[in-house]
Amino acid sequence: MGWLGLIRAEFTFVYADIFRRKSLLFMLVAYPYMITAFILLFGASIGTAQEFIRKVGVDPVPFLIVSSFMIVSIIGVVDDVLWRPIYDEHMGTMPYVISAPTSRVAHYMAIPLPRLTLVVLIGSTSVIPVLTYYYSYAGLKESLIIMGLGALGAVLFTTLAMVIVGLLFAVAEESWRVLNVIRPLLLVLLGAFYPRFLMPLYIRAVSWALPPSHVVEVIQRLLMGYGGLEVMLTLLGIA
Repeated sequence: MGWLGLIRAEFTFVYADIFRRKSLLFMLVAYPYMITAFILLFGASIGTAQEFIRKVGVDPVPFLIVSSFMIVSIIGVVDDVLWRPIYDEHMGTMPYVISAPTSRVAHYMAIPLPRLTLVVLIGSTSVIPVLTYYYSYAGLKESLIIMGLGALGAVLFTTLAMVIVGLLFAVAEESWRVLNVIRPLLLVLLGAFYPRFLMPLYIRAVSWALPPSHVVEVIQRLLMGYGGLEVMLTLLGIA
């Protein structure tokens, strides 16, 4: 089976599962709103929207909905790359994957592609309506750019995920335990909810080593109106 065959098989697998489990489709649409609502309710107990605007430079609702979109998109795309080898190992299907005539690299490169199309669904039901409501036509243009950058961030994280999984299988016996520790740390270091300019210097240095974190910073700069085109292009070039 060639790479196009692998992609077709992954698309069939992913979308058959989504249409079979309607609750999964609903949760993909609802998650950005649920995360935003939870953080807003929790934040209202310890501060005000004006304080958030003073420190971050943007209204909390657009910021949190975009951050939630980034996290849900990245998790949705990358999680299968992180967990598929562990799943195959525990289900006993790893020998079939290894002995398959197709390239394992091509196989794992095909995994995130159908999930990237879900980024469009998540963004069109969360980022587009919220930013259009807050910023009108300018918000619509920004939301389309943000969705494209979100897909780019997910692709960059996929490459990093493949490296992480390879290292875990090489050095760790119970890789799933290590992955359960690494995964949330990576999500924090991306800086989606915790902007990089607010991080302590040593955490910021670690965050700079993650290519997807530069895409997240570009999205935040676009949303906040910080930095010029040159700075954003430089960050994308580094990523």
